Amino acid sequence: MTSKLIKLFSPMTLGGKKNPVHLQHRVIMAPLTRLRTGESGVPTDLVVEYYVQRTTPGGLLIAEATNINPTARGYFGSPGLYTVEQVEGWKKVTSAVHEKGGKIFVQLWHSGRVGHPLNQPDGKSLPVSSSAVGWEDVTSRPVTAEGRHSYVTPRALETDEIPGIVEDYKRAAEYAIEAGFDGVELHGANGYLLEQFLCDSVNCRTDEYGGSIENRARLTLGTLDAVLSKLDSSQVSIRLSPFGSTFGCTDSTPEETYSYLIKKLNPLDLAYLHIVEPRGLHPTGPIQPEGGTTAFSRPLYDGVLMTSSGFDRASGIEVTENGAADCVAYGRPFISNPDLVHRLEVDAPWNTWDFKTFYMPEEGPLSLGLTFTFTSQATSF
Repeated sequence: MTSKLIKLFSPMTLGGKKNPVHLQHRVIMAPLTRLRTGESGVPTDLVVEYYVQRTTPGGLLIAEATNINPTARGYFGSPGLYTVEQVEGWKKVTSAVHEKGGKIFVQLWHSGRVGHPLNQPDGKSLPVSSSAVGWEDVTSRPVTAEGRHSYVTPRALETDEIPGIVEDYKRAAEYAIEAGFDGVELHGANGYLLEQFLCDSVNCRTDEYGGSIENRARLTLGTLDAVLSKLDSSQVSIRLSPFGSTFGCTDSTPEETYSYLIKKLNPLDLAYLHIVEPRGLHPTGPIQPEGGTTAFSRPLYDGVLMTSSGFDRASGIEVTENGAADCVAYGRPFISNPDLVHRLEVDAPWNTWDFKTFYMPEEGPLSLGLTFTFTSQATSF
């Protein structure tokens, strides 16, 4: 079977009826936190180079988790989309990607309790969450300008503060389009703020944002509605991690919670739903459904389903050939293999990634871990 007969390397369309996004293949670059933008959160020329190296004609990149406001920042060095300077920095990225023929979405992010007071604008305020429920993991501590520190117990958002969070998501989405992105992905996965409202291990609220599944999903669905009021549906997507346990964020009834939420997405005609398989994250959460999270999600969702986490060439081909997913987002392999699409196409070996260079390196230049050796032949896409 040649690559042209393999579904993973075939064209596809994101979105529905209005202004769909056309892709030449189904290998997506997943959003990857790299922490290379310093205090300002403004993408630099190094960030431009990083994304351009991973661009293919007709391929989709999802830019790294990007803060919607100054208090959303969980990690020092993460980019933002709430200032004019940040918008201008991202314009350089999107222009360069488009010049090479690629498409690029950006992941909009509020880290919630996964942060530290030193990363807040005043350097001392508590991070916020659905409830004042803390989390500690000695293997994964938040990065600050002064090194890594322990997590703290967050402050619960007041009910009247929540509409402001929704407004910040909406404004960041508008900034994203102004910056030249083809669309946005709301980060509703991996233990960050939206998931902190979804999951009952964190959300202990008694107002309209807590208790029932409908209430716990209210912030996620309300945020989607707000963003859709400004952007075409083909410019909007969301990432979810059913059955995950990243940063201690779990749900006692994940089948019921995510069945409700995913079915609510169907009328929205989104660009795609991005599902994260728990493998490779914190595989200590709820028992997985038979066939995995992607197989669980497929019958619930009528639109384009993207899957990610832990896929290699064989499993990426399998999951698209059997129809469980329409496309596959690769994360860590893209870090160490900028030409991953070509390597997958010709079944070439992969460079090994180095976890020590994933984020802001403790020693050496910021470019460390951003560039790797290319294969000699360019991709045919």
